[in-house]
Amino acid sequence: MKKTIIFFTFLLSCNFLSAQSMKAFIAAAENAMISEDYYSALVYYNNALEFDESRLDLKYNTAEAARLFNAYALAEEKYQTVVSNDSDMNYPMATYWLADVKQKQGKYVEAKELFDFYISENSGDDEYFTAKAEKESKACGWAIDLLGNPDESIVITHLDENINTPYSEFGARKKDDHLYFSSLKFEKPDGPYDPDRYVSKIIKAKEFELGEVMDEELNHPTLHTAHNAFTADNSRVYYTICHFITANDIRCDLFFKDIMDDGTFGEEVKLPENINSKAFTCTQPTAGMSPMGDDEVVYFVSDRPGGEGKNDIWYTKLMADGKFSDPINVESINTAEDDISPYYHHETGLLYFSSEGYQGLGGFDIYVAEKDVDNEYTVDMLSVPLNSSFHDIYYTVNDDLTEAYFSSNRSGSFYIEASKEACCFDIYKADMEEVVLSLTALTFNSQSEELLGTTVRLIDLKTGEEQIITSEDLNSHFFDLKTGRDYELISEKANYTSDTIQFNTRGIYKSQEIIKKIYLETDFVELEVLTFEKGSNADLIGATVQLFNAENNELIDVLTNNRLSNRFAFFIEANKKYKIVATKDGYTRDTGVMDANGKSGKIVDKRYLVKEDLKIYLPVVLYYDNDRPNRRSISKTTKKTYSDTYFPYISRKEEFKTKYGKPLRGETRVLADQNLEYFFEDDVKGGFNKLNQFFTSLEKELMKGESVEISIKGFASPLAPSEYNDNLT
Repeated sequence: MKKTIIFFTFLLSCNFLSAQSMKAFIAAAENAMISEDYYSALVYYNNALEFDESRLDLKYNTAEAARLFNAYALAEEKYQTVVSNDSDMNYPMATYWLADVKQKQGKYVEAKELFDFYISENSGDDEYFTAKAEKESKACGWAIDLLGNPDESIVITHLDENINTPYSEFGARKKDDHLYFSSLKFEKPDGPYDPDRYVSKIIKAKEFELGEVMDEELNHPTLHTAHNAFTADNSRVYYTICHFITANDIRCDLFFKDIMDDGTFGEEVKLPENINSKAFTCTQPTAGMSPMGDDEVVYFVSDRPGGEGKNDIWYTKLMADGKFSDPINVESINTAEDDISPYYHHETGLLYFSSEGYQGLGGFDIYVAEKDVDNEYTVDMLSVPLNSSFHDIYYTVNDDLTEAYFSSNRSGSFYIEASKEACCFDIYKADMEEVVLSLTALTFNSQSEELLGTTVRLIDLKTGEEQIITSEDLNSHFFDLKTGRDYELISEKANYTSDTIQFNTRGIYKSQEIIKKIYLETDFVELEVLTFEKGSNADLIGATVQLFNAENNELIDVLTNNRLSNRFAFFIEANKKYKIVATKDGYTRDTGVMDANGKSGKIVDKRYLVKEDLKIYLPVVLYYDNDRPNRRSISKTTKKTYSDTYFPYISRKEEFKTKYGKPLRGETRVLADQNLEYFFEDDVKGGFNKLNQFFTSLEKELMKGESVEISIKGFASPLAPSEYNDNLT
């Protein structure tokens, strides 16, 4: 069985048969193709062509060997020669494969034209390739736009020769500041082979440093050992051991070792026969949770029967008794093509994998699968430059989605034979901007659609972590979110029916603010009482409002000392009458009756209070900006009025809020902004308004012939020498 996806093509040395005839070269090439030794086949076919350059069959076979060896440029050259000279149409698949290798090199315009030509000339000849050509033609048009708009926040780095070699490196995973990966650079030690064979081993390295081969811990002495899937609690590692079947075909089994408290590895355990089988391969494990999120599982890749196509992603549950369940196919992910290299991200529950079955850029592309409300996976392709027209596989990423590793044979990878630009897979690192998500929760009265101050609770459904914000004055509630999570948002307020909404942050890979609106219902009518000063009609702050049952004069509620506004809110029953009494020291009371019969939503009642005398404005407290009214002066007099200093001072409100709140975050920042808002609106502006009201009333008193004695006190912050402070006050 063909398993080239596991390690992909690796280069094998070849002894040229210089003394042989063209027939012998062709026979050697055909035998190499049968054993899937594509590099040797490529060499032999090229030798045969030296005898007769005109033979299209040899050029076509050379192109086939080059394509299967991932030597796309060479394959393109040979396929192009066949297509240009095949007047009898003996090689209809040459057009398709020429389109395929052009697509894998990112030549999408040319590839689309060739796919369309293949469809027009060969539609119906082969149902599979006709459908695939139609799919890839559409993908080429889509890829042109996608590659033209790469995600510039992602920086890709090709790891240097301390990590990568001319052979394949793959399956990199970062753990505890070390990079664990597999390398196919080790010559097989157990006997002579012609050509030589190479096996993979697991390596542990610091990033960009030479690593140590884990022979004592994990590697088999003579067989392929690959992949490293550590569990979330670091108690176990899963890996694979593989055998050669042909020169390029290997069959793998899954193994694990438990990790002891001292960090050493326990005995090697092979997964049972209901998982491993000699009839098919099991490879590329990753430890995670089931799609339902309630079972510990191992995802892996297998070509076992019962799947959706070639190689599929499966999982087995780890039972309470330590046994493994029969494999379960992840049907909502798998396609008719190869689906490989799964990686489960524990922080978000995302499952990353590579596939040739979805619309992509060519070859294997990296996708992410997210659970929907039915615990089924939905699939999206990762952006460019993570994906390319080449093969991109074995994607892994850290907890906060800012650092990823993957393998690719894209341009820039190391080649064993540069002239053929083929083989092999190198490890690349991707650095990504941190995704910062915030939530603004807004609660409304469902009838009036007015914003409400409420208690809002945000619950992370994965961890159970709960954030609570209560604010009757602030209508907005601000929370920090994490990507890839399911949340429940609950808003509660007295006399209202609480409401809950659920949402998730899956599929959000860019920083943004999320706004959620909640509408609360109530059987009560909201009565809003507004207090004003009669005559000036100015908002009257600091009043007290009493609410009585008009039928029996029973006191229902009292609200007082509202320092933010002149608004007082009550919840009353419909079909009743209420008496409203508004009072404030220095003012005459104002009383009225409200009939709520037949009313709904919100009723507004306005009360106007008449001020009694001049004393109601006292004391008048005024505030100055720092080092004012005259800067850097020790003079005891000034020609400036308070208005001259007030307006520049009040205009700097937002500047003070920005400077004061800069080092703060979250709710602390919100509260700091609120306190400064109170100070400027209530104290600074309130004092100025009170001063003007006092002067207006004072003038009236003096015009009546009254005598008024005024006392004034000055204060200064102790931030300068005493002489300066004394003179300033």
